[in-house]
Amino acid sequence: MATTDEIRRRVELADAERSNRRLATAQLVGELAHRRTVLAAELNEVDVKLGELIIEAEDVMSLPELASFTDVPADELTKWTAASKPKRGRKRRANTRPLKPGTSSDQSKPGVHETSSGTEVVSQAPQPAPER
Repeated sequence: MATTDEIRRRVELADAERSNRRLATAQLVGELAHRRTVLAAELNEVDVKLGELIIEAEDVMSLPELASFTDVPADELTKWTAASKPKRGRKRRANTRPLKPGTSSDQSKPGVHETSSGTEVVSQAPQPAPER
């Protein structure tokens, strides 16, 4: 039967092998992920430069003609031209929600509400009957 010291040594040895493999895997994945990020950035720069060059040359050469000269498919050339164009920002929606009752603008003009287009709408609230 193994002593407690022998058991401890065996467990530590088994854990050391697993730990070394985990460390090596984590280091390699980290290095490759960093390398991939750098290469992706470089590739994006090349795509933008290609697109700019193709766009600049459109006055002397069409995409199909360039594709025939270079053996690069026209759809690939089109992707590069799209990569060189600046991205458009997101379009903001106009605020079309009605004002909440009881806000300061409602209190200053009772029965008048402003719409998103800036026009005022007068609500026709029923008036109480005069007392006799």
